[in-house]
Amino acid sequence: MRPRGHDIAVLFSRRSRDAYATAAAARGETYTFTDAWGRPRTWLKGEHAYLAPSGARVLLARCNLKHDIVEEADLTDERLVDYRALVIPNAAHLSGESIGRIERWLPGADRRLVVTGKTNLPPRLLGLVASTSTAVTGYTGWRWRPGAPFASEAWEKLYVSGYAGHAAQTVEAAAGSRVLADLIELTGDLTDATTATATTLGPAIVLTERTAYVANQVLELVGGMLQAHLNVEAVRHWANPTHWGDTLLFFLRRLLREAGLESSWQTRLRSFGAYDGVLSFRHDVHGMLDFTFLDYQIENLIPASYDIEDPAFSANISEAMAREWVARTSRHSFIEPALHNDSSIGDPPTAIHGRGLYEHVRNAAHNLGFAVDTCGRHAGGHMHPETIDAMDYLYAHDERILGLCTFCYYHMIEYGVRNPTVMVGGLIGGKPLTYVTDVRRTIATPGIWFPFHPVITTATEWRPLRGWDRTHEYDAAYELVETIFGGHSARISGVDDHLENGVYSFQYHPELARDPSVNNGLGTLDYVRYAINLAERSNYWIATQRELYQRMADYEALVFQVRDGGREVVVTNPTTRRIAAMVIEQRLPFGSVWDGAHELVHVAKGSFVTVPPLAPRAQVTLRFRTETAEAPVLRQPSNKGLTVLDARYDPASGETRIVVSVCRAQPLSVEGVDPEGVYRVQVDGGPPRDIIPRVVRTIQALLSKQSAKPVASGLRAQTPGTVRFLDLLIVGDEDRFVERTIRITRRAPAEAEAARTAIQAAIPARTGRVT
Repeated sequence: MRPRGHDIAVLFSRRSRDAYATAAAARGETYTFTDAWGRPRTWLKGEHAYLAPSGARVLLARCNLKHDIVEEADLTDERLVDYRALVIPNAAHLSGESIGRIERWLPGADRRLVVTGKTNLPPRLLGLVASTSTAVTGYTGWRWRPGAPFASEAWEKLYVSGYAGHAAQTVEAAAGSRVLADLIELTGDLTDATTATATTLGPAIVLTERTAYVANQVLELVGGMLQAHLNVEAVRHWANPTHWGDTLLFFLRRLLREAGLESSWQTRLRSFGAYDGVLSFRHDVHGMLDFTFLDYQIENLIPASYDIEDPAFSANISEAMAREWVARTSRHSFIEPALHNDSSIGDPPTAIHGRGLYEHVRNAAHNLGFAVDTCGRHAGGHMHPETIDAMDYLYAHDERILGLCTFCYYHMIEYGVRNPTVMVGGLIGGKPLTYVTDVRRTIATPGIWFPFHPVITTATEWRPLRGWDRTHEYDAAYELVETIFGGHSARISGVDDHLENGVYSFQYHPELARDPSVNNGLGTLDYVRYAINLAERSNYWIATQRELYQRMADYEALVFQVRDGGREVVVTNPTTRRIAAMVIEQRLPFGSVWDGAHELVHVAKGSFVTVPPLAPRAQVTLRFRTETAEAPVLRQPSNKGLTVLDARYDPASGETRIVVSVCRAQPLSVEGVDPEGVYRVQVDGGPPRDIIPRVVRTIQALLSKQSAKPVASGLRAQTPGTVRFLDLLIVGDEDRFVERTIRITRRAPAEAEAARTAIQAAIPARTGRVT
C-alpha cells in the first residue's frame, strides 16, 4: 500500500480501520482462534472487517483502471496533486487534516471523488445537505429512480447491494445534485424482492459534477462475499444468480463513468491483451484414467489445468493412476499439472486450517513429483476464518505457489459454530456445519468472475495475501456455459449490460467425459468442446490456472502512467522478473506508436499495441503520433498458437524485427508491404528466404461491382475486400511454446526483379484456388 504513480487511488484509512477494530472488540464481534503459527489471532466480524478497499480494487482492476492503494498517512498535498480520481470506501474516521487536503484537492482541474458507505467527509463536499449514520437490521438495496440509467424495463426495480445489519447513511441531497436511486431496507420474508418488506431510507446514489456518493456499504458487501466473510445465501438467488456480484460491479462501473471518469477508458493497460475475457479450465482428476479431455485439448492446442489428488492423502486415486496423470500432463507447456487440494478428510478437515494446507501442498509436491504452482479445492470444506489463515501460512512458506481456486460453494464452519441440523450427505458428509451453499443454479456463490487477493483482517492487521483466488462453475451444460460467458446483467437482451474482462473458470471432471449418465448418453466432452468453441468465438483467452495467475501478477506489478492526454505512456517493471505480452488499448486516433527511434508495429484491431518485453527494473516510454509510416505492420491479434511479444521497425536500417512465442506451425500475416516488392525473411539463425507479397481479394470483392472510388494510397492503406501481406509460417516445438525472432527487410530494386522472377517461376500453376 503505497503511491506508485497512477492517477487513480483507493484510500485505505488506518484510522478508520483501527476504530472499527475497537468497535468490534467493544461489541463482542470478534473471533479468536489459534493460527497456523500457534498464536492467538483475533478476527474482525461483519462490517468491522473493512473489506471495502478490497472490493474497490477488484472493481478498478476489472475495468483495467490501474490504480494505487494509498494509506491515509501517505496522502500528502504533494501526492494528492498527481491523482485525478480518489476512491474512498467506508472511511468514517478520516482525520481533519486528511479532510482538509481532500477539500483543497477536489476543485483542481478534472478531479473526481467517489465515496461509498460510511464517511465523515462534510456532506456539502458530496452534494448533500445532511448525512447521518443509520443502524439497520435488514439488507439494503437500490431502487432506481425515473431517469436513472437503469430505470427501464430491462432492469429489476430493486437490487440488493448492502449486507444485513451493515450501517447505512441517511442523506439529503442538495439542490442541483442528481439522485439515481433510493436506499431501501429489506426485512421480513427474504424469499425474493417481491416478498421482502421494503422501507425507504432516503437517497442511495447521489452525483454532482465532481463527486459520486453511495449511501450503503456496497463495496463492503463485494469484498466480504468474495472471500466468504459474509454468508449471502439469503439473497444471492434473487436476480441473475450466476452474475449477481458482477451486476453490482457493472452498476458501479457506470457510476464511475457518470461521475466524469469516462476518459479513463481511452488509454489503458489491458490485463488480457486484445482478448475480451478469459476461459480457464480446471479438470479435477479422481480415480479414473479417462484422457478424453486431455487428448482433445492437446490435439487442438487448448490450455488446461489438471488438478491431481495426492494418493498418499486421498483414497480417491491410486499411486499408479496419479503417476499416469502426472506423466501425461507434464509433456506440454500449455497443460498444467496442479494439485487437487483436499477439504473433506478429517473433522475438521485437516488441509483447510492451521499448517494443514501448507503441509498438504508440500507433501503432494514430493509425492506427485512436480512443483505445485496452483491448486483447485476438492469438495466444499471451508472454515472461516481459519482457511484464510491457512492460506496466509502457505503463501508465507511457499514462494512458488501463485494461487488457489477456493471461493465457490461451501460446507462452512464459520467462527467455530456447529449446528447438528446442518449437514451434507455422501462420503464427505456427516459433519455438523454452520451452513451449506445452495447449488441449485450455480456454485459460483459470489457471482463475481475475476481473480482477487483474500485479505487478512484481524484486531492488529489488514493485509491482502500474495496469492490469487477465484470462483468457478463445474460440469456446466450448454445453457449454463452460454449464461456465464454472456455475462449479462439485464433482464432482456439488446442493452449495454456486460461487464468487461470476465474470467470464467469451468471445472469438468474427466471421469464424466464419456459417461452415458449425463448429456443424453453423450458424456460431457461435448460440453467442453462447446465451451472452447464459444470462448474462441467470444474472443476469450484460454489459459491455465498458472498462466492466468502469472498474468494477473504481472499486470498488477506494472506501473502505467498516462501523459499528454494519452499521447504518451510510461510502463515500468519494478519486479525482478521479465514481463512480456502486455498490451495497451488506445482509443484516441493515432497513426503510429514509437519506442524511441523504433516504431512498434503490432497494432491489432486498430487499437491494441503490444508493449515490448520489460526486463527487471526496466521502463519504456511509448509515444503515439498522428503520422503513418511506410513500413510493414502486424494487424493479426495474438492467438492460442502464437503470441506476439515484440514487433518493431527500425527506419535507420529498414529492418522489421518480430519476436513471437509459438507452438507448432502457425501462420503470421505481415501487412503494410508493397505488392511489387521482394522481402528477405530470416527466422532465428536460419537461412534467409526471399518472399513476395500475396494479394488476396475476397469472393465478395471479386464478384462485386467495381468501385469508381480511387484506392487509398500508402502501403498501410486498407482497401475493403483486399489484403496485401507476407504469408509466413512460423514453426515452434510440437509440445512447447518457444520464442522465435523474425527479421524482415526489403530487397533493393536492383536485386528485386531477378528474385521475383525466380520466386514466380517456382510457384505451381493455379488449380482453381479462389484467392
